[in-house]
Amino acid sequence: MRHIITLAVIAICALQVQAIVVNNTAGKLSEQITDMNVTDLTVTGTMNAEDFYFISGNLHELTMLDIAAVSVEPCSSAKRHYLRHSFAAGEIPVCAFADMKLASVVLPSSATVIDEGAFAGCSQLTSVTFPTELDIIGNYAFAGCTSLTAMTLPASVTAVGDGAFMRCSSLESLKVQSPGQLQTLGEAALMDCPLLTDIVLGNGLLATGERLLAGSGVTALDLTTSTKLAKLGDWMMVQTPVTSAKLPASMTSMGSGAFLYAKDLTSLTMGDKVSEFGDYAMAGTGLTGSIELNGLTKLGDYALYNASSLSEVTLSASTTWLGDSAMAGMTGLEALSCRATQVPDLGENVWAGVDQQSIPLTVPASSVDLYKEAEQWKEFFFEEQPSWLRGDVNNDGEVNIADINLLIDIILGGQADEATMRRADVNQDGEVGIADINAVVDIILTPSSHAPATVNTDDMLRLDDLAIMPGEERSVAIKLENADAYSALQFDVILPQGLTLINDGVAVGASAKGHTSEARDIDAVTTRTVVYSMRKRQFDGEGNAVITLTVSADATLETDGLITLSNIVLSGDDNKAYYAADYTARVTNNTGIEDLTANMDRVWAEGHNLCIETRNICNARLVAINGEARQVTLDEGVNRYMLEPGFYVVVVNNKSYKIVIK
Repeated sequence: MRHIITLAVIAICALQVQAIVVNNTAGKLSEQITDMNVTDLTVTGTMNAEDFYFISGNLHELTMLDIAAVSVEPCSSAKRHYLRHSFAAGEIPVCAFADMKLASVVLPSSATVIDEGAFAGCSQLTSVTFPTELDIIGNYAFAGCTSLTAMTLPASVTAVGDGAFMRCSSLESLKVQSPGQLQTLGEAALMDCPLLTDIVLGNGLLATGERLLAGSGVTALDLTTSTKLAKLGDWMMVQTPVTSAKLPASMTSMGSGAFLYAKDLTSLTMGDKVSEFGDYAMAGTGLTGSIELNGLTKLGDYALYNASSLSEVTLSASTTWLGDSAMAGMTGLEALSCRATQVPDLGENVWAGVDQQSIPLTVPASSVDLYKEAEQWKEFFFEEQPSWLRGDVNNDGEVNIADINLLIDIILGGQADEATMRRADVNQDGEVGIADINAVVDIILTPSSHAPATVNTDDMLRLDDLAIMPGEERSVAIKLENADAYSALQFDVILPQGLTLINDGVAVGASAKGHTSEARDIDAVTTRTVVYSMRKRQFDGEGNAVITLTVSADATLETDGLITLSNIVLSGDDNKAYYAADYTARVTNNTGIEDLTANMDRVWAEGHNLCIETRNICNARLVAINGEARQVTLDEGVNRYMLEPGFYVVVVNNKSYKIVIK
């Protein structure tokens, strides 16, 4: 008798685990299955929503379901209480398997949508095989699946709905297969997953919903591969143990409370495009040291409230608004910088609880008085502002080509002390780069900028006398005669009446290969040119042109005019400025060589000195721009006369020379 009972028990157990395979026609599954205690079911053929609801409503002992070979057809007659009745092809219906005992599911290869709550509350579910063409995982689709430990979503998924995996208390890992097309993660999609530490969301992510990872176990948040993500969702990392966060350079906005009271967060890396920080965005974080908000426009209410371990904050030049109590309670603050020239507007009690009187505030020198008069701002301690001239990187009192050379050195990795680095940030954007070179070039090429005329080198720029007829164009080679090596220079060229520099008529010559030249008109007759090399290549000094000017003549060309090179500054590896003497060349509208060489007198300027060289004793007439004139006697050789700055016409041996004394 005992033997018979044992066999019966074995037979019953065998029936309980017996696998059933059904080839179904959509809507007919209820006719195919008569044993409602089936635990392992494989379906082929076709299914629709009515079949899914038959399974969830009747097969309460089902733990293994394989419907990989099923084609999911549309249905408009499914009945599920107050929920939807109509479903499209490829759609796993609303709450299709909610609260079942399922442990393992293989989904149809034809499925593209897992609808709302499809597996919600399946607390024994440990394995889900997704179709490779899955597009959407709906709201709360796997909410409360407390036995899931790892989920790998196919690369085809573009959207994960609100609460899709919330309260999956055993979930440790969620990854999107590479390359990943996931664009949106809904509100609270991964909320309250305390063991979740490993997430890979792919590079297609555009948006994250509110409370996405709130209450999760993520300690190291790295979203740098999500290069299209613009905003971090509100309250995203609330109640997490996050210690470090790396955000993509594409981000422009940090949501409200994104890292609210993330006390363990000590490291935050983000790009320069984050312009808005929502209310409470980083309130109560454990961030230490300094933080630069380089793209900041608006800092929301309480955004840095009680971030008491931060010692230094830098606000960008674009900052316009700091909200109520935005930096209140920052008791560890030791220094504050704001690069905005216009004083940002403030909410109430922005720095409540902060000892502003002991904290130095650094602002643009041109705006110090504005900040000193502005409410709340004026409570800070104002350090002595830098006294250096903007653009004077080498701090020699002048802005010229030597400052560009030093900037290039710094950009190429050269060492510089803190004061030099501050001067090097000419455009005050917090970085030293090509933009600062452009800023210095712009300063040099402005009419108000000039170099002192004190000559401190025998090296010089020169050009040959020019013969040109009205209506003609000629190229003028400016050559460097040098004993020392140089890699950059600037100069003014002053043309006589009737001679014009044609458009784009300044070009680097053979001695300046690899150099960049920029030129700008200073006044009606003067053009200023700078020449520099981003690799600090030296001019070759072989007698070829460093710069070539292309000029044209018209009928007003003076019989004997002068081309003058003035404000000549040279610079080399030592990044110092060397000032060369002015140089003049004769211009004649007669092309006869004998006429050009007949008169060997030369007239030029050296600082405040007028220099006249003649081969015979004679008289010269000096006429100032105000009409005053005087006559001087010249000895053979070089004669020097100190004059007041201005324009002069010098007549020697019946030849006229126009000279500028600076």
